[in-house]
Amino acid sequence: MKSIQEVAHLFLLTMAMAVGFVLLGCDRKETILDVDTPGGGVQVDRDVDDGSITVDVDE
Repeated sequence: MKSIQEVAHLFLLTMAMAVGFVLLGCDRKETILDVDTPGGGVQVDRDVDDGSITVDVDE
């Protein structure tokens, strides 16, 4: 009887983790430009969903 409970708990834990990963999602960004130089760098990303542009400058 205990093994059935362990299997049920393992299954529920696995399902909860899967739901969490699906709901969490990920950033859907596309790198347009990525320049690295000895003095710094520039990275330009575009969000695939809404088209917004993000520019990161490292000095």
